[in-house]
Amino acid sequence: MNACIIVIGDEILSGRTLDTNSNFIAKQLDLIGVSVTQISTISDNPTSIVNKLKESFSSDNDFIITTGGLGPTQDDKTKQTLAEFLSDQLVLNQQALDFITRLYCTNGRTMNDLTRKQAWVPSSSEVIINRYGTAPILWTKKSNKILINLPGVPYETQAMFKEFIIPKIKKEFNLPHIIRRSVIVVDYPESELAITLTDWENNLPDYISLSYLPSGARIELRLSAKGFNKTILEEEIAHEIKKLSFILDKKLISTTTTNIVEIIADFFSKNQLTLSIAESITGGNISRKITSLAGSSVYYKGGITAYCTQIKENILKIPESFINTHKVVSEEVAKKMAINCAKLFNSDIALSTTGVAGPGSDEFDDSVGLAYIGLYFKGITYVKKYNYPYLTRDEMITWITNKALELIYFELIKNK
Repeated sequence: MNACIIVIGDEILSGRTLDTNSNFIAKQLDLIGVSVTQISTISDNPTSIVNKLKESFSSDNDFIITTGGLGPTQDDKTKQTLAEFLSDQLVLNQQALDFITRLYCTNGRTMNDLTRKQAWVPSSSEVIINRYGTAPILWTKKSNKILINLPGVPYETQAMFKEFIIPKIKKEFNLPHIIRRSVIVVDYPESELAITLTDWENNLPDYISLSYLPSGARIELRLSAKGFNKTILEEEIAHEIKKLSFILDKKLISTTTTNIVEIIADFFSKNQLTLSIAESITGGNISRKITSLAGSSVYYKGGITAYCTQIKENILKIPESFINTHKVVSEEVAKKMAINCAKLFNSDIALSTTGVAGPGSDEFDDSVGLAYIGLYFKGITYVKKYNYPYLTRDEMITWITNKALELIYFELIKNK
């Protein structure tokens, strides 16, 4: 089954308000096997609403879902426009009025005429009481389609959709299963990976689709199978992942999780290795990623954010003369940081980062976007150089963080 989502609101179009509802709704529908074919954002103008509804009802979507425009103010025009579109009229729904009245009495407030107006709904619509607000949700059957009108307030919309709309859809319709599995591929440019997988992808069953989801230097390959026999779907997905494992070999680093930190944690734990980190450009971001996973204390000894040169000198014991000779953003300093970090924490493996995130250069006039990652392991230190002058500061920090985590994984596999 298919659905489209119509987001109604001038405040969304102006950029002043971020639409989070459509993302949430799409995810919830996806979990029950309903495919979202389109997400549109339109103004509160009645003509725009009617035109979009006409377009949606002429499509092959089974569900047409709107958010916004159900409130009591003058700019909330969805209900009246909806009634006109349905050739219907607004009538007082006593159940909705009773709920709003109780809500106001409980809060010690006096209900005004605008609030009372929210209990007026198209006569052909089924009312679903909004447990989190005053605007009732409307469920209308028309031309073998279901029109669902939701308020725009995110905490109301999202809670009601998950708790009431999703169960109602599941109860009233025979929905397919959707089985998803992801694998993580590294060190493989997306275009080259696509070429490598051409024959395999062309021979996938019709009910299995493939998505390429790049994230930094990693690519998530997501396989989605849709059908009514869950067992067959799971077996077919597993069979295709075995084929992928054979084709991609060691460049496929996980078939069970998409989280690189989980992959690293599993390897450290199984091999009884310990890790420490000395960060400069990444400012503690790698340590934050590592410790975000419960149980990281089993292998992670600790880290230091050696952001300024003095900390590199005083804590990591890198001589000032050495830094002045090679510059703080250099292969040599990254190497020293990793070696001395391993000594400081007495860890088997140590990681270091140094670089210039921008927007300006550092005290040594190094170019923005230059970075080095050092990795100490078993008496050997590896250093990788990176240069991304086109990235913003935040993007640079995120990118180097991801590169550092990937470097840990690759060198561990190499020395396994």
